[in-house]
Amino acid sequence: NGCQPAQRPPARRRAAAHAGSWYDARAGVLGHELGAWLGAAKDAASDSDPPAGAPVRAIIAPHAGYRFSGETAAHAYAALSAARSRVRRVFVLGPSHHWFTRRCALSQMTSYETPLGDLAIDADTYAALRETGKFDTMSKQVDEDEHSIEMHLPYIVKC
Repeated sequence: NGCQPAQRPPARRRAAAHAGSWYDARAGVLGHELGAWLGAAKDAASDSDPPAGAPVRAIIAPHAGYRFSGETAAHAYAALSAARSRVRRVFVLGPSHHWFTRRCALSQMTSYETPLGDLAIDADTYAALRETGKFDTMSKQVDEDEHSIEMHLPYIVKC
């Protein structure tokens, strides 16, 4: 019939390049730290916060080193954690501190490494986004030099 299966890129894992400096590289320590911050954020919820389990469409969280922003980021991720049974896909957007582009850029990687476990990148969604012609593609070096997205990944795994 002339149809060929879609070609999948070879598996390419983006290293957790900032683990050990911007956040703890030890899974047990990092998991405990994130768990404590998430627990404190849930305990600090106020009447103005969405009810636990409310649909989550977007969160905004800081991307500095966890020493400076981890506790604050936990307040955003507590909402994601409460709604995790209904979350099918997570898009993470972050600024580029080292590489200029006028458009959003996609990673060349197929997964992200974190001390808490790897996150797979949805290849079908990436292919659809690339086909629009509206996205740049980061080199592996640019991807691993940038911290803005990486800082969110351990929280996503934890939640």
